[in-house]
Amino acid sequence: MTRIVEIPTSRVSNFFRFRRDPLGFLVDALPLGDVVSLRTSSFRPTFIVNSPDFVQELLVHQEDKLRKGRSSRVLRRTIGDGLLTAERDAHRHQKRYLTPVFYKERIGAYAEIVVEEANRLADTLQDGVPVAIHDAMMQLTLGVIARSMFKTELAADKKALAAAVDATIRQSARMIFSPVILPLGVPTRSNLSLKQAIRTLEKMVYDTIARAKKAPDRYADSLLGLLLDTRDEDGNPIPEREIRDQMMTMLLAGHETTANALVWAWCCLEHSPEAANRLRRELDAIRQREKQSGTRISAADRYREMTYTRYIVQETLRLYPPAWTILREAEGEISMLGDTFPPNSSFLISPYAIHRSDAVFGDASAFRPERFEENAAGWPRFAYFPFGGGTRGCIGSQFAMMEAVLLLGTLAERFEFKSVPGQGEPEPEPLVSLRVKGGRTMVPLRCPGVRQRESGS
Repeated sequence: MTRIVEIPTSRVSNFFRFRRDPLGFLVDALPLGDVVSLRTSSFRPTFIVNSPDFVQELLVHQEDKLRKGRSSRVLRRTIGDGLLTAERDAHRHQKRYLTPVFYKERIGAYAEIVVEEANRLADTLQDGVPVAIHDAMMQLTLGVIARSMFKTELAADKKALAAAVDATIRQSARMIFSPVILPLGVPTRSNLSLKQAIRTLEKMVYDTIARAKKAPDRYADSLLGLLLDTRDEDGNPIPEREIRDQMMTMLLAGHETTANALVWAWCCLEHSPEAANRLRRELDAIRQREKQSGTRISAADRYREMTYTRYIVQETLRLYPPAWTILREAEGEISMLGDTFPPNSSFLISPYAIHRSDAVFGDASAFRPERFEENAAGWPRFAYFPFGGGTRGCIGSQFAMMEAVLLLGTLAERFEFKSVPGQGEPEPEPLVSLRVKGGRTMVPLRCPGVRQRESGS
């Protein structure tokens, strides 16, 4: 018996509804069935995939028969043929030489950079003075990725680079679901803006590559150093263009997602005083252990002790996964779990919608970090998948989790954040990743006793 159901609304209605409110459209499709046909053309039929076992088929068991397709074609305009956009053999080759960057022993060294950057930001915040929290988190995570991956201090360039990243993301988001993708050479306003943003990012990338080639020892234990040292089967170095593509990929995919997750975490904590209080108790307990022992706990050990902080990040990623939708396209006919799909089938997989299944999570719309303490082991494998899955799952997922937990905990130890009145409830904006629509202005409020801690008492 087929598990494919047809959506009851018309093709035209579906198109305009998705364009207007893609998240609402996908959430409304969740109870319709395991696989929902959008009744598009027979040449390119499109399906929404809601069932975890079908998600596992697509991302793991059948991945060799699928391509990323349209999303990669759009993102390739900015980041080239990096790990995020490469297909099949090229992707496997790139993942093989990039994996050592994220080995466990390296994560510990990155953790110290994360805490240092968080404290740098905290030192600039003023008690009671509002900040554009999205901009602050973007610049914070950009600093982390530049230092940990490229051994580069961005300093005064950070704001301009963050703005360039923002521009590329907005332009790419408009294109991914647009009926027509104009070549980048067509001088539209959006294309000109995108090309300027790319030039801004490339200048930093190529300047950093040039410095690394002049002083390779200084960059030896970074992603950039690894790229410069890597050789193919014939002993040839990676072309500079490929190094550029991997660095651009890390810049765009490696920091904007974490920044968005942090903004959502601050918003969720603001509306969940119970979770905020438990977070505070965990951080206070760690600080007390440091005080009693008279020694500083390393950033890596601190991360291991921040269990509840990790639950907060996991729950934030459940409700507001940065990768809100995953696209796959079948080249030929594909059979899954008793159903057959024709060539050129497109599949829309939405972690945002699937993570809102009441049948799996119970009261799924509520922010409740404790659910990861209580029964996460009982969930189907792909009921919760903020980092994707299969060989195309996020290569930096462990780094991203460590980064988000330490940034959240380090800042929360010194400040809590409250929204400036009059902004309304935060709404999600589905761009390339999921951010708070219109940004958010928040007031940092210094936590009690923080002045004494900073003065060393």
